[in-house]
Amino acid sequence: MKALLLKDWYILRKQLWVWFVLLFIWSVVPTLYLNLMAVVYGAMIPYSVMAYDQRSRWDSFARMLPYSDRTVVLSRYALGWLCIAAGGAVMLTLQSVLSLFFPRFDCPLWLPLTALCVGLVLLDINIPLMLRFGTEKARWITFLMTFLICASVGALSGLVNDAKAVAAAVLSLALPGLLALTIIATAVSIPLSLKFYRENR
Repeated sequence: MKALLLKDWYILRKQLWVWFVLLFIWSVVPTLYLNLMAVVYGAMIPYSVMAYDQRSRWDSFARMLPYSDRTVVLSRYALGWLCIAAGGAVMLTLQSVLSLFFPRFDCPLWLPLTALCVGLVLLDINIPLMLRFGTEKARWITFLMTFLICASVGALSGLVNDAKAVAAAVLSLALPGLLALTIIATAVSIPLSLKFYRENR
């Protein structure tokens, strides 16, 4: 799997700097919408790799290499997991450092945990869709879901004066259920993706 992730790195390295710049900007702004986007956007990074793979017919070539179908599929998830984790780590680190000087940058633990769960659930939805319908058809669903989730958080921030306090109260009750949903979604998504990948052979 390391070799597959290295292949993905060579594909993405020219455009990842743009993501890093956006990640930095989204992380240092004390806004729920942008903070969530910094983490959730990592779930969309595998789209670029899978789109390139489909155009270059990489999947046909990969079947001639000593990689099992499961390893190829899991490498797509591993890339998403790494990007989501990187987004969460950067956002939490930057806001924690800034909170030492500016109290409004205080980053409660529920924010990165919630963002990680939302990002993972989106990833669990996106990869099977892309394997089943192709990246061109699935991308609109992906963008729409990401926009709706982040826009909902943005609307909450605009309607509530202390959005973080309200969100903290709600998520203190909802977070265990969200964690359970994330585990279930991942457990269902991986076998489903493997099934779609094999059907497209």
